[in-house]
Amino acid sequence: MLATHRDAEEHYARMRQAVLDEVNKDLISGRHIGVRARLIDQTALLQSERWGNSARRRVDWQWVEGYNLFKFRHPKRFEMALWHGNNLVSLSLGRPTYNGSKLRLDFIEGNPEKPDGIKVFEYTFIAMVGYAQVLGADELRVMNPINTDVKRYYETFGLNYVPKSDYLYIRL
Repeated sequence: MLATHRDAEEHYARMRQAVLDEVNKDLISGRHIGVRARLIDQTALLQSERWGNSARRRVDWQWVEGYNLFKFRHPKRFEMALWHGNNLVSLSLGRPTYNGSKLRLDFIEGNPEKPDGIKVFEYTFIAMVGYAQVLGADELRVMNPINTDVKRYYETFGLNYVPKSDYLYIRL
């Protein structure tokens, strides 16, 4: 067991960064030139505040406050900021279950003004698979899809919906 919360935070931050480095290798050779995955930082959080000005925004989650609380409570968390050049495209945040066998995606939001054609869940899913493998988790979960269309989209990735608990899952 790690001695302090700070030690745990640093340990899992290195693991998250290593996974995102691998995702970025795939992005470099992929169809979306200029798309990069990074850890969530203050720059990303500040850019996310601009999303509230968009009439196209479908959620009203405050990333700055929400992330800071989530970060403190869950040092093993999954997190990703997806960038296209200097523009924040999406943020995602999740955590392993308490026994560590599953990795949950609790929050994902795409920039309502992002360029067309950038499928943020595709990259989030790839990063989640990598982080789940590093943690030794054997299942991914996407919690509380926002609507039926989004749920159906997630199902195209092989995720199965559990209506009673309102989440989707896939075994790895």
